[in-house]
Amino acid sequence: MTTPRSRNGFLSELPSFKFYGELNKDISKCFYCHYCDNSSYNFSDEFPKKIFCYHFVKNLKILKDKMSENADLKNMYCNHLIHWIYNKYYNMSLGHGIKISEEFISKLNKLRNIILQGVSGTNDDYCNNLFKNILSYDDIQRRKDFQDYYVNYKFIHQKSTEKNGKCYNFYDYLNSKKDFYVDMVEQCKKDHEKKYCEHINYTECNPQTLINLPECNNEKTRSTNGLDIQADVLEVKDGYRLRYVWETDDYINFSDYRFIILVGLSIWGVILSLFFLYNNTPVGLWIKNFLKKKEIIRRNFDFDVEHDMLSDNSNHMHENLERGQYSVGYYS
Repeated sequence: MTTPRSRNGFLSELPSFKFYGELNKDISKCFYCHYCDNSSYNFSDEFPKKIFCYHFVKNLKILKDKMSENADLKNMYCNHLIHWIYNKYYNMSLGHGIKISEEFISKLNKLRNIILQGVSGTNDDYCNNLFKNILSYDDIQRRKDFQDYYVNYKFIHQKSTEKNGKCYNFYDYLNSKKDFYVDMVEQCKKDHEKKYCEHINYTECNPQTLINLPECNNEKTRSTNGLDIQADVLEVKDGYRLRYVWETDDYINFSDYRFIILVGLSIWGVILSLFFLYNNTPVGLWIKNFLKKKEIIRRNFDFDVEHDMLSDNSNHMHENLERGQYSVGYYS
């Protein structure tokens, strides 16, 4: 049986997984970070929010560089950005139950206006509507999930029309989305405020449609490519577990100051634990006695050696003062 990573390696090709990884990369070059140092944006006095601002403008640069004419991708990019903002904001606050403040969104919107204004090529600014409507975290998460699936579905559908598109690689992903799609249709029908499905045509993304295609449902082809069919289906039956494999793959970041703090606290905890054991357990008493015995033995040994050396030198002092005869041979 293969590992989830090897079985689901193809998922990194899907647009939503690929873009998620881009947003969460470390900052290497930051073209717009100087805005965060500007006092007019009120980030300079709060260090955590200032770090947040650096990452935010880095991600705005990513969106600006993606001048795609595909409206579906643009909507997905904006949904990912808003979801990223909410996640990072709640990491700095008390949890997902706290509603994001309008003041904080207003600060971010000022930066968005400067960096993304006019990028979309239309009268509406890039991602403007998403910043106007402040939703709950659950609503943001649901909207992102729906948009992700919709874009991924269209990507897989495009693969099914290509000669070597290998649509069969996404069979398990599509199969895991059956129940998700049923819930999506139900939610979109009731979504009169267009919180979740504003840019989604939910009637044209049924996963069963692609599953029924020979290009996407070729068991023989999938078997020859090393996929364990039964194991894969069981592994990805839960769509959220499938997403977890890739969205959290590179999330651990050893340059994160929180990681360094945790390591330091762990080492300090180990030192304190050893000190407690040394002072309050039989093991510590045994170690003390052992070290004390070694010290006594060392002192006695040094004293005896010194005594022997002094007595030996005094007994043979007259011999040391005598000069022995030299025997030198002479050859003519």
